[in-house]
Amino acid sequence: MKRKLLSLLLIFTLIAGYFAWRGYQIAFANNVSMAVSSYELFVAPQTTWEELKAELDSVLIRPEDFRLLAEWKDLSGNIKSGRYTIHHNLNNNTLVNRLRAGIQDPVLLTLNMAQDLADVAGQAGKHLQADSLAFIKYLESEAVLSDFGLEPTDLPGIFLANTYEFYWNTSPKDFVKRMLRESSRFWEKRATLLEQSGLSQAEVITLASIVESETAKADEMPKVAGLYLNRLEKGIKLQSDPTVIYAHQLANKDTVIRRVWNKYLSIDSPYNTYKYAGLPPGPIRIPDPRSIDAVLKAENHSYIFMCADPDRPGYHAFARTNRQHNVNRAKYQRWANQNGIY
Repeated sequence: MKRKLLSLLLIFTLIAGYFAWRGYQIAFANNVSMAVSSYELFVAPQTTWEELKAELDSVLIRPEDFRLLAEWKDLSGNIKSGRYTIHHNLNNNTLVNRLRAGIQDPVLLTLNMAQDLADVAGQAGKHLQADSLAFIKYLESEAVLSDFGLEPTDLPGIFLANTYEFYWNTSPKDFVKRMLRESSRFWEKRATLLEQSGLSQAEVITLASIVESETAKADEMPKVAGLYLNRLEKGIKLQSDPTVIYAHQLANKDTVIRRVWNKYLSIDSPYNTYKYAGLPPGPIRIPDPRSIDAVLKAENHSYIFMCADPDRPGYHAFARTNRQHNVNRAKYQRWANQNGIY
């Protein structure tokens, strides 16, 4: 009798041990193939349970274990959309819990060198679930005005070149909301400089867009900004070539102008600073924070003319008088003609 009880106890222990081991294996043992160092799982809102299982079959060692735990935890009715990074040491319990709770991994979105809202939409659509068409449709819609009180000319000013973390399923509306928050933080740190500049935030952004279009050299931006501020103070038209190019591109998106000739200066557009005094009604590109800071920390000098300097590619020759400017301009025109820039 005693031997029989011991045998039964041994059998019970073995069975209990097996189920404990099996339960541990199903829930907590690594179940991602060692061949997968990192796998990006994108779960769209309309993803079905069958589609999710089929995609995970390619990265899991024991797909049936994942399905058992997922069904026990009712994952099929609680799948949260998003981008999830699956590493080779991930277990089923963690994976199921993340998919149920929507604990996703952010994507890095870099806004850089954006010329206009279409560029912003393109960069956002490349990294986020909504495509570029959905982003530009929202950015150019009246919904932006009703949601945030932003006029079309205000919108480019909220986007700052930087790298941001977003969740993959961020909507166009939440994207704008986040950018407004980032813009607010940016300007809070520059409140004193903005007040000292005597310009409004919108005016600084507009002038920064012109400065950045004139020069790609960060060390020259404060000098260029100072020149335009001198012109504004003296009531002299800005006469910025990039504003003329922008005005033509508004009328014809396919316009390519490598050199601004006199024939281009007559276009009737509020963005043509050869024709109209003061700043244009909005930015001609989405400015980088460096160009904004260049306006806020503009160099104090007496220059009112500048021209591309062929002796220092990318830089400009500055002048205080029209006579000196004509000398600089003639030098550049000779160089441009010799190099076939028409």
